[in-house]
Amino acid sequence: MNVNYQTDETHAHQTITTNIHSHKSHIFKLLGTTTGIQQWFPELSFEEEKEGSRLAFDLGDNQYEYFDITNYESNSRIAYNWDQGHVDFTLEENGDTTTLTFKESLPYTFQTIANDFTGWYFQIQSVKKLAETGQPLSKSDFDFESKTKEIESSLKIDE
Repeated sequence: MNVNYQTDETHAHQTITTNIHSHKSHIFKLLGTTTGIQQWFPELSFEEEKEGSRLAFDLGDNQYEYFDITNYESNSRIAYNWDQGHVDFTLEENGDTTTLTFKESLPYTFQTIANDFTGWYFQIQSVKKLAETGQPLSKSDFDFESKTKEIESSLKIDE
C-alpha cells in the first residue's frame, strides 16, 4: 500500500494506492452498490447507484447526511462529496490484480482531517481484505490512535 499526504493553501489531500488480488468488477460492487458498501461501511447506502444520485450516511436515530455522487463509471470509478471534501475511487485491472487508487481532499475548515484520513485508510485496508478473503478488517485489529498521530505529523497541521 502506497500512501501520500499533501497540503496546499486551502486543503489537505490523501492518496492511497493498493493492489488487490481480485477482479475490478468484484471490487466495484463493494464500492458502488449498497449491498457491497455496507459490508465494510455499514452506515452508508446509495439512493441510486448512478452519477447524480446521493449517498446516505446513517448517523443513527433516523438522522442522515447526504453526499452527492459526482462520478459513477461502472467497474472503473466512483466519486462523491464527503462532507466539505471529496473522495474518489478508481480501479485499473492488471492481470490477476486490480489497482485501487483512493483520493481524498478536505478543506482546512474540516475540524478532524487526520481522524478522517485515518478512517479512510482503515476502510481501504478493509475493502482490500474483503475483496481478497470475503471478510472486512476488524476495527479491533487496527491502531487508530497511532495512525492518526502519524498522519498529523505528516500533514504538519494542528487539529
